[in-house]
Order: sequence, then structure tokens, then C-alpha cells
Amino acid sequence: MFFLSLWYGILFLIPSEFQIPLRKENNTMDKVKCMPFIILCMLLSGCGAEKNTISTDTPTETAIQTSEIELKGETESSSKNATETTAESTSGSDTKTVAEESSETDMKTETSPAANTDTENTAPETKYITINLSTARETHPTGDAAAPFDLKIVSEEENGIDFANEWYDSKGLSLPMIGTDWNNFYDDNYQYLWSGEDLYIFENGTGNCLYVLTYPTDKWYINGNNACLRDGIFYGASVTNGYAQPDTCFMFAYDLEDNKLLWRSADQTYNSMNFILKDNVILCGYGFTSEDDYLYQLNLHTGEVLSRLKLKKQPDLLVYQDHMLYVHTYSYNYTIEIE
Repeated sequence: MFFLSLWYGILFLIPSEFQIPLRKENNTMDKVKCMPFIILCMLLSGCGAEKNTISTDTPTETAIQTSEIELKGETESSSKNATETTAESTSGSDTKTVAEESSETDMKTETSPAANTDTENTAPETKYITINLSTARETHPTGDAAAPFDLKIVSEEENGIDFANEWYDSKGLSLPMIGTDWNNFYDDNYQYLWSGEDLYIFENGTGNCLYVLTYPTDKWYINGNNACLRDGIFYGASVTNGYAQPDTCFMFAYDLEDNKLLWRSADQTYNSMNFILKDNVILCGYGFTSEDDYLYQLNLHTGEVLSRLKLKKQPDLLVYQDHMLYVHTYSYNYTIEIE
């Protein structure tokens, strides 16, 4: 285009004498008419040349910039990919570590001794036992011999027919009782609680309820220290209020593991509020209106009467303290030395 325009320009400037006559008429007018066209072609040729110059002069710089941009993009892309790869790797590693730690924790939990503690310390099932004494008769198995204590009355005084709990408080005496209701008591191994007609036996230390016993007996206004569990054998008493009758007012020993009656003492050997176990001897009392009143010593192993001490009135509450036996009766108080 540039050369074409240049060619027309040269033809225009060459004198007409040297030009090849294309047309003879209106030659000058034709030149004038062609002038705008020639100028336009020259302008277009210049623009094309400038365009071509830009196109050919700038590619190196543009290419460098483009290369840098592409390189930068690739670098960023590579960096991003590397970051994502690292993140995924880290995430996978972290996830694996957490899973492994969780697994190790589970294994530790399963094998931890503490996991077995609850099973080992599970409370034993409470045994509910009804002791049927309706057909029980006096019986004494062969057992270890026991010797009675020598009892010596140190003092005897009238009490004006007071209540046993009043005497107990005034003398400053002490029995292994819990609370002030006289229905909750204890020994070295167990705690006992009368609730209605049932006797609950709890293990000291753990508080586990081992037994709930039911057997026939009337209750005094003081209803404590009238039961004892020793080496799996329960020692209790059955009291019937009133005048002497056959098969009433006796003590008994019962094997709680075998559900078996071991022995039953003679009739009218027990209707006191409590009894005392000392070594191989049971200290208890019986008495009633117009009947003889005695302090009894029974063999712990057989229930046989070892000895009896006659008193003026029925013994109801017994307290062994400071090597002395304190006995409250209906109208007399006794202090008895035990040898």
C-alpha cells in the first residue's frame, strides 16, 4: 500500500511531457481529481507502516512481559499447588495422628485398671430372707464348750419405776447406737437398722446392704442391740409379750448362707430389750409379772443355758462398760462385776 501511494505521487509530480498519455483530454483535471485519493492512500500507508512498526518493534518487550507474567502465573500456580499438596499432606498426617491417638486412647481405656474397678467394686445383691420360727423347737447341736462368767452384784438400788432410756441417760452409759430412735445400732463389722418388721444389715465401710431379714418378734420401746451377725451366722431373738407360753421368748442362731436354723434356746430365756455377746457367751434376761426374773448366760455355739442369776425384777436393758455390767429392771438398777 505504501509503495502504491508512492508510485501515484511520483506520477503526479512528473511533468506531463514525460508521462505516458492515458487520456488526452482533461489531463489536468484528472490530476486534481486524483489528488484526494493520493493523499488518502499516503495517510493509510503511513498508518499501516506505523502499525507494522509497532507490531514489529514491541514484540520483544511484550514477549518478555508476557513471559514474566506467564512465569509468575506458573510460579504462583506451582506454589499454590505445592501449598495445597502440603496442606493435604499435613491434613492427612494430622488426621492419621488424631486417629492413631484416638485408637491408642481407646486401647488405654480398655486396658486401664480403672476400667475394671467398677466391675470389681459392684455392690453385692441384697439377700431377702424370711426366717420361719413357727415350727422351731428348742434344739442344741454339738458345739464348742463355753464357760460362764462369774457374776457378782456390786450394787442394787430402787429406781422408782423409771424408763430404761432415762436411766441410760442419767448414768452416762453408752451402747453402740446411731441416732436417738433406738432402732439403729452397729458392731465392728456391720450396721443394723429396724424398719417396720424388717431388719436391714449393712456392711461397714462400703455401706452395702447385705441382708434384709424378716422374723417374728415383738418390739420394745427400745429396739436396739438385739441382733448380731458374726462369721455368716445371725444371732437374734423372738419375743412374745405376755405371760409365759410354749415356744415363746427365746434366742436363736441362723446360718444365712445355708438358710438353716442352727439352734434355738429354751422357752422363756429372753425378753429383754437387748443382749450382749462377750467371747463365747450371750448375756440376756427374762422376767414377767408373777414369774421368776433371771439374768441368763447362753453358750454362743449351742444356745444352751450356762448359768442364770436371779434378780428381783425383770431385766430389760443391759450395758457392758468399763468391765462392769449395768442392768436396768422394772424397779431396780444393778451394777454387776464380771470376772
